[in-house]
Amino acid sequence: MGPSPKAVEAGHAALAGVNAYPDGNAFALRQAVARVHGIDPGELVFGAGSNELIYLIANAFTRPGDRVVAPRYSFISYKLASRAYALDFIETDVTDDLGCDVDALLAAVTPETRVVFVANPNNPTGAHLPVAEFERLLAGLPEQTLLVMDEAYHEYAVRMTDDYPRSQAYRAYRPQIITLRTFSKIYGLAGLRVGYGICDRRVAEVINRVRRPFNVSAVAQVAALAALDDNDHVDRSAAAAAEGIPLLSAAASELGLRAYPSLGNFVLVDVGRDSAPVYQALLERGVIVRPMGAWGLPTCLRISVGTPAESARVATTLRAVLG
Repeated sequence: MGPSPKAVEAGHAALAGVNAYPDGNAFALRQAVARVHGIDPGELVFGAGSNELIYLIANAFTRPGDRVVAPRYSFISYKLASRAYALDFIETDVTDDLGCDVDALLAAVTPETRVVFVANPNNPTGAHLPVAEFERLLAGLPEQTLLVMDEAYHEYAVRMTDDYPRSQAYRAYRPQIITLRTFSKIYGLAGLRVGYGICDRRVAEVINRVRRPFNVSAVAQVAALAALDDNDHVDRSAAAAAEGIPLLSAAASELGLRAYPSLGNFVLVDVGRDSAPVYQALLERGVIVRPMGAWGLPTCLRISVGTPAESARVATTLRAVLG
């Protein structure tokens, strides 16, 4: 659905002041986000997208040789950040729907494990960790291990199911949780790079020691603040995803393909063959999807949901290419 018109207008107005450095503490945005979540502003840390926060966490809480664990087929930045800081990155087995297998994850955790990353819902598979499984994961993790719940698609998931854990609510039980959120997905501000983490104040203080000054631009802060105030636009974007996912999944099923369940704004489809030529054929017809070979899923495509008309066009083009 693109960004909120309110965010675009606010961003345009902010351009007149870009001769000044941005607020390094993101004061206005911090206060607004804290009000939305009912938390203390000191329990927030901001990054140039939640992607930067992944690197900051790896930098702040690990030393070379420490272990980092994540489910297989997770967001690729967990692996890239671990490599950047010379960490032992372990990928664990997943469930049949390519979601987090809690038993496999816990089995990989050792005394040297400093951080566990779990995307919920997961990118690129769309699978989510239900409440009971999330609580089982919490109960099984050692006290010294940080659990990072990457909730980039949170705003979609909470509108699609009640069986979705709000990880930030568990910090009273386990302070070693960091919940990551972003303005890149449902708010449509990916090009401005602004995200945040919800965590214990002590955790936030450590992350801020390695955070660069002025890491979130002035325009990004102002646009995010305006986007946060446009609930109607968020609801429309969530509704478009809720409508588009069944449409794309049905189109895949009609072709005998497997479409994995998703609580995000995309569908992972197994085309049953090397996905690269299928990707190319779609591209030549003006439909851009993502081949998943780099994620270890060479027969899969990740298809983002757009407007209803765009989703219908994708379904029609997929039938033309594979029918």
